[in-house]
Amino acid sequence: MRLSRRQLFTAAGITAIAAGSTTANGPAAVAEPARTWSGEIRVADWEQYYLGLDGGAHQKALDALGLAHRDGVRADEQNLMVPVESVRRAALEFGDHAAADVLRERFGLDSPSMLGRGLKVVLGQDGLEHRYLDDPGLQLRYIGYRRRVGKYAMPMPAAVRRALA
Repeated sequence: MRLSRRQLFTAAGITAIAAGSTTANGPAAVAEPARTWSGEIRVADWEQYYLGLDGGAHQKALDALGLAHRDGVRADEQNLMVPVESVRRAALEFGDHAAADVLRERFGLDSPSMLGRGLKVVLGQDGLEHRYLDDPGLQLRYIGYRRRVGKYAMPMPAAVRRALA
């Protein structure tokens, strides 16, 4: 997981405050910082997690955001930046699996990988999600086998929805 400078300095500041604050009974309890859904995500980073097993939810999310997708599948402009809150909305309201996975990766959420689940359904193997992102051979293999589950739409697990709430 890569952190921005702002995130690193914030983490360092919280660590310094936590280390320096004590009470008569020992270290003071530090409340866990609330997650803020701020920043932007590049469309290409979002769509790298897209498998097409969400029943058209990704395309509905693109329509809601006003992002053109002339091929009917992926956004035309891959370098556009989308607010994190809009990507979160795509996952929660529309059930976009790719949105859930990019947020899981970006914020280190404790939720199942929808990419991993989809690859398990199509290819029958666990643990392929990290390899899939960088391996064109595996991506082509997925495309070849995907036809047998053509209209299958995986439901979004409750654990993913809880992590995004």
